[in-house]
Amino acid sequence: MLTAAIVLALCAGGAHAQSAPSDNATINLVRLLVKRGVLTQSDADGLIAQANAEAAQVRKAAGTANAVPAVPGQVRVTYVPEVVRNQIKDELRQEVVAQAKSEHWAEPGKLPEWLDRIGWSGDMRVRDEFHYFDKGNAYPVVDFAQLNRTGPYDLNGANPPPLLNTLENRTNSLRIRARLGVNVDLGENVSAGIRIGTGNDNNPVSTTQTLGGGLAKKDLWLDQAWLAWKPTSWAEVIGGRMPNPFMSTDLVYSNDLNFDGIVGKFDMPVTDEIGTFANLGMFPIEYQADDFPSQQGIKNSSRDKWMTGAQIGGSWKFNEDTQWKLALAYYRFDHMRGELSSPCSIYLGVTYCDTDATRSAFMQKGNSLFLIRDIVPDPNSPSSYAQPQYVGLVYDYHVADANTQLDMKVADTPLRLEADYIRNLAYHRRDAFRDDVGINRLVNNFGAGDFSENTYKSGPVGWMVRATLGDVNPHAAGDWNMALAYKYLQPDATLDGLTDTDFHLGGTNAKGFILGGSYGISPYAWLSARYFNAKEVFGPPLSIDVFQLEMNARF
Repeated sequence: MLTAAIVLALCAGGAHAQSAPSDNATINLVRLLVKRGVLTQSDADGLIAQANAEAAQVRKAAGTANAVPAVPGQVRVTYVPEVVRNQIKDELRQEVVAQAKSEHWAEPGKLPEWLDRIGWSGDMRVRDEFHYFDKGNAYPVVDFAQLNRTGPYDLNGANPPPLLNTLENRTNSLRIRARLGVNVDLGENVSAGIRIGTGNDNNPVSTTQTLGGGLAKKDLWLDQAWLAWKPTSWAEVIGGRMPNPFMSTDLVYSNDLNFDGIVGKFDMPVTDEIGTFANLGMFPIEYQADDFPSQQGIKNSSRDKWMTGAQIGGSWKFNEDTQWKLALAYYRFDHMRGELSSPCSIYLGVTYCDTDATRSAFMQKGNSLFLIRDIVPDPNSPSSYAQPQYVGLVYDYHVADANTQLDMKVADTPLRLEADYIRNLAYHRRDAFRDDVGINRLVNNFGAGDFSENTYKSGPVGWMVRATLGDVNPHAAGDWNMALAYKYLQPDATLDGLTDTDFHLGGTNAKGFILGGSYGISPYAWLSARYFNAKEVFGPPLSIDVFQLEMNARF
């Protein structure tokens, strides 16, 4: 009824430009506009005055300038301006659309309301990968990560230990990556996310799946599962398995790495141009089983492995095209170092030693390692007794990280400059020769010659610089970028198990160049090519070149 009355009033306002208006309708119309907040009282008085003036001009033009004057004290509006009629129409339209959406009567077949709170995302990648090994590489090189996964390995056994491929090229390895995620708005600033992804196994640093395998179906893994609460505009708490919460590069963490744990994120703007942020979290790396050792009546005390991370940073937006970010972080990994066992009598049929759980659950290559079992010689065969061994990390890892990023434009083309520097503050070279390690237990990072303190090489430092010209993430057909980077990562600068899996095929103790580029073929798809040229920092020669051709898509 209200709508009909206003429409009739509009029609009357238009008609009364030619004839006498209805006073009550027009006065009520102006009052209604004031009441509904469309006009203030002062604006209404001005419109009435303006309308009277315009109406007088209309009457004069139509020969009606001598119309009967209004009764003293009576307000007569004989003309409604076009801008007022448009405002009324827009307001009515918005009210009707809002009511239709809230009651769903204007959208037949509309999906349930809860689906409006769900957002889907995903990406896919098809890659052809080539590995090239220098013919001067050392051989054999023990694959200690595989030794720990499938061991223990008997040092006195007839079979060789698991070995890395260091000489034979591998070409045309077709691989895929597929990830599908859903984010849910739970209301009151609470949200949740779940993502599944492919992967050859459950390692934490890669969701890449190698094709082949007799055309067998491929595995899917739970890649993310988290809950988040944002009590204020500048603070958020996230718990579960989540994306990397820190500003970091692949010098320290693989791009595919997700974190298990809980983190607080704080984003506090200072001005429109300057902002600050901080991240603080605790992340379990590995829990020791409650029943370890499973065959022993008295269980070992807990030795859970944790990472705690703290980061502070800031950003400065100089103008629309230029922004600088800086972050300082400290990552502390507790109980990661291996421990030498108490004397372990394997010859009596024991299948475990009391520090077996101190070995790393996942490694790649590069970190300094030592044999962690103190095996008691068999008195009946003192020269050829079984010595099944695991390896553990020589050092603790308390990593300080300084990371900076500058985005700008050169000749109207985006340019990103990045630099990252890390140092393991817990590294002390003398720890490799403490009593519970000793030169006789060290197993890697020796140079040429005999295994001696003089030929052992390691270091706590890593750094990277990278420049990317063009759109870092292509979002349209024709978008492109080119990137050039250099990495230098000493053996014990950080945990080798968490680093990028492509450069030097994973791990630490590597240095070299990275060259790459991408080209967008649609808003949601692009082509990429990358070349990694890397070799060892210390120890026996190990040069590995990796070339990748990819087609990527996101949705």
